[in-house]
Amino acid sequence: MGSVAKPRFISSLKPECAHPAWIEIDTAQFKRNLATIRKKIGKRLFCLPVKGNAYGHGLYEIAKNAEESVDYFGVAYLKEGIELRSKGIKKPILIFGAIYEDQISDLIELDLEFTICSKYKASLVAEKCKDRKCRVHLEIDTGMRRTGVRSENAMDLLSFVEKLGCFEIVGMYSHLATSDCPNDSFAKTQIETFSSLAKQVASQGLLCHLANSGGVAYYPDSYFDMVRPGLLAYGYFPDGKEDPEILPCLSLKARVSYFKVVAGGSGISYGHQYRAKEESRIVTVPLGYGDGYRKSLSRGKVLIRGKRFPIAGAICMDQFMVDIGKKEAYVGDEVVLIGKQGDEEISLWEVSRLAGSIPHEMLSSLTDRLPRFFL
Repeated sequence: MGSVAKPRFISSLKPECAHPAWIEIDTAQFKRNLATIRKKIGKRLFCLPVKGNAYGHGLYEIAKNAEESVDYFGVAYLKEGIELRSKGIKKPILIFGAIYEDQISDLIELDLEFTICSKYKASLVAEKCKDRKCRVHLEIDTGMRRTGVRSENAMDLLSFVEKLGCFEIVGMYSHLATSDCPNDSFAKTQIETFSSLAKQVASQGLLCHLANSGGVAYYPDSYFDMVRPGLLAYGYFPDGKEDPEILPCLSLKARVSYFKVVAGGSGISYGHQYRAKEESRIVTVPLGYGDGYRKSLSRGKVLIRGKRFPIAGAICMDQFMVDIGKKEAYVGDEVVLIGKQGDEEISLWEVSRLAGSIPHEMLSSLTDRLPRFFL
């Protein structure tokens, strides 16, 4: 029998080869953001949340670029912790939120720190710990009402976990619910509640942590022993504030795939909800809601040759059209959906507001079909 040809693998694809739409990450700016936060928090530890594919930026690559600059990584699920450990990330990894019984063995084996938020969960872990101590953080609900033991029961849970004897209780944490803007009264109440608990465990050396991006940006009293700024690390203040030292590091781009001229009055895309006002040049962009660029952005704009042009009609799963009027653009021209081109910029905040969403959601919606290039 003849030999079977082996598949050809390409190790360094150009964007237009892998997918004619892509994400660019400015790693230098990302590291500047981390350095700015580090300077702001002083000697506190820095936990970088990389859940949700590092807010759409790329889980492992972001962790690799950040490992020298941070002390911890925060993830939402065991799967994310497994990926980081399997690819060689050595820094402590904390899994937020409630765990499941069938995850416990892997959590222990992979040396992941995880959350205990009830006596029931603690008992499940104790049954499987055997002769190895598990590193855990107690989650306290100070007002988020998501997961975590009620603040009035925190000391009781701590005592229960200590008596089980199979845990190394590393830390205690809670989550701010309303810290996106300065001087919020409920955020201050949460900080006061957590501060009272932190004082009660001060002699036990627990790592107390509360501050998210809003906390780091606006509430220094929330810093305690460690902070967990996610959105801020990726370049966005949670209330849309602009700061020259904290800047976005992600851009979303594509290349024009098709060009045509349509007559005035022509309907474009599904439903013909958009019609050309006059004879116009229409270009097609090979990216759609299958990539995480939502249909709700169908009234948005993109940048081509440094100018803004309207999206023409409904965004499709894999493509959408742009009306450039009488202007020039050709197949292969760069299209910027989020980011800068020339003197113009389409910010993530602009896109988020148009979609009726928030930056966190828009970023984490960007799918793995889009290749990510770290510059």
